[in-house]
Amino acid sequence: MGVAGAAKTSGITMHLVEKDAGGNFVDNKPYAKAGSQAASIGDMFVFSSTLLTRSNKRAGALYGSCIAATAGKNPTFECTGTFTLAGGQLELQTITRETDKTTHIGIVGGTGAYEGARGSITSVSRGENSPYTDDTVHLLPKSV
Repeated sequence: MGVAGAAKTSGITMHLVEKDAGGNFVDNKPYAKAGSQAASIGDMFVFSSTLLTRSNKRAGALYGSCIAATAGKNPTFECTGTFTLAGGQLELQTITRETDKTTHIGIVGGTGAYEGARGSITSVSRGENSPYTDDTVHLLPKSV
């Protein structure tokens, strides 16, 4: 059985820029050896970012957490997060690896003006030494 790709229907597209505001890695047991960059299953990181418009005006914030689902130097993380924006929030979910330059994120709900939201975000890192990530948010039309 094949999987067909769905064509994007009309909706709302927003372009936002994430500016990394910091985070914390939690090394759960079994602990990594000194100098090792390897993660073990259950390790996690929590983070926040300021959300900006392309013209550098504050648009909101991102709060998220990711849990290692595989171990090693480039583990797979299962992540959840929340975009707080004027009028409400978007709830997010994805899997990613630290080395991914592009992450595809599902919008799984929302509150306020975004109640019932669904869609996706394509998040593209500007590089390892940049605190910025470019996000294209595509909200699908609300179901009736």
